[in-house]
Amino acid sequence: MATLPTRLQRQAFEHLAEALYLITQASRLDDKARLSTAEFAELAGRICQVSSAFDLDQIVARTLERRGQALGLSPARAELITLLDAEIRPLEMLLLSDQEFQELLARTEAELGGP
Repeated sequence: MATLPTRLQRQAFEHLAEALYLITQASRLDDKARLSTAEFAELAGRICQVSSAFDLDQIVARTLERRGQALGLSPARAELITLLDAEIRPLEMLLLSDQEFQELLARTEAELGGP
């Protein structure tokens, strides 16, 4: 039987999602120092070891929601991206430029018959 995360574990989860978001944001701002997808995957894996209650996929999904919100999208719209059966994994989606992220979301909505 699985137990629900504690309040402190949920707070840690939010901090980890924020950390991944800030790292990708910093990478986009400094276009001369891009993270490769392999480097980012390794970094994200290490960051997620901090949590005993949430796995990498859950933290990445929350980070995608946070990214969508920062772009003015509702969390539900940003979450659609994780449903897309695409060549790019959700973790790699965090490294996309804002324009590429929004275009991916538009394609996802069209595929799924969304707004």
